[in-house]
Amino acid sequence: MDKIGRNDPCPCGSGKKFKNCHLGREDELFLIQSENLKNDVAQKIASLPEVNYGRSKEMANALHIKELTGNTDISGIKFIDFATYVSLESFDKGNLGSKHYTAAGLIVNPMKTEVKDPRTIYIAITPNIHDSTLIHELAHALDFLGGSGLLPGMTFQLCLEARISQDHLDHPREFGDWLDYLKNRFQVELDAEDTIISYLHLHNMLIEGSLVKSGDVRKIADHSANMTTFLTGHRDEINELIKNRLGYVSHPSS
Repeated sequence: MDKIGRNDPCPCGSGKKFKNCHLGREDELFLIQSENLKNDVAQKIASLPEVNYGRSKEMANALHIKELTGNTDISGIKFIDFATYVSLESFDKGNLGSKHYTAAGLIVNPMKTEVKDPRTIYIAITPNIHDSTLIHELAHALDFLGGSGLLPGMTFQLCLEARISQDHLDHPREFGDWLDYLKNRFQVELDAEDTIISYLHLHNMLIEGSLVKSGDVRKIADHSANMTTFLTGHRDEINELIKNRLGYVSHPSS
């Protein structure tokens, strides 16, 4: 593939600049630019049966996507089996690494299904999915449709350039808005990770999606550093909040 400038139009045809679209995810461009492969992958995903694990059906039925997000291009959300989804293509398994996922969720990049089912957002979940994980992935979907417009992993290259944690850009302020909305809407006790995100959101420490999209490495790195300093300064308070939450991992005192 020819070298693409950060400000050049993305070859995927989205109309966005390369830096705001597939920078850091260049491997997906091969999928997008190969129509036969694209159709094959889309067909496989779209053909997967819907699953109703945990409270997924209840939550999906209760959310009126168009009214909530103002996005009239999407008709709904379809939950599919996590293990079946990640077994479809090697790039999915590669992205997930060698971890064992027992209670997991993953929003499917809409680019993978747009040629077969452009009006549906797919979310892969495991049978024993936790409520906090469910609303985490739903928050990503709502943020993509009616918030920052970002998806997890879209800013991988930017994180490398700014030398910051991927989590700092995967969960922008708009994601925090949706996470807290869903937490209250469905009365969910957040797990340890999402409790920290919600705490950062409460204290206005999450990075704005517009700043992420600007690609301003210096400002993004500065904001990330401020977030890290804030977390360090409030470590004891945060530990009290999360110590009895699902997924809590204690750390030795420094």
